[in-house]
Amino acid sequence: MTHNVYIDNLCQGQKGVGLLEVLIALLIFTTGMMGLLSTQLAGKKAGYEATQRSIATALARDILERIQANPGQITAYVVNNAGDQENSLSIPVTNCELSDCTPVQLAAFDLWQWESLVLGISETQGMSNVGGLVSPRACIFREGGAVSVAISWLGATSARDPAESVCGSDIAGLYDAPDEAVGNNLRRRQMIMSTYVGVF
Repeated sequence: MTHNVYIDNLCQGQKGVGLLEVLIALLIFTTGMMGLLSTQLAGKKAGYEATQRSIATALARDILERIQANPGQITAYVVNNAGDQENSLSIPVTNCELSDCTPVQLAAFDLWQWESLVLGISETQGMSNVGGLVSPRACIFREGGAVSVAISWLGATSARDPAESVCGSDIAGLYDAPDEAVGNNLRRRQMIMSTYVGVF
């Protein structure tokens, strides 16, 4: 009889222990899943940044090669804040892929085609552009035979604002982090590429 009372008391003392173990296991599982999701989110952001930088690098190389192929019109390639969809470059009269062009016509066609690549107009999904860069601004500077291409785009997170070039920095709010003062440009990413073009 005493033995049965001892077992009954022991069982009563253990009531709810199974539920407590389940709750602890659930807490450990939830903490692990939150860590995994945070890692995945950070990986996606890093992948996005790397993709945008690769696109910007390819675009800068593209226009520099076009300029080197048409060095006599080096001044015609100078442009500020290309990539603004509301103020995009006008479609050139002559399509240089279908007919012969003068060097002047070729420069205008090159710039128009390059801006289309910057905006990703050739790749669409529904009514939106899905290629190119996000909120891009592209500038081409020239000093003698030295030519520099600066391309800015919208980053996924806040970071130190690149001060190497002002390209895109003067557009109010375009690259601002929402939780900072106006004009902070903390989401502006930038890539600059330079070369020397021999002018004949």
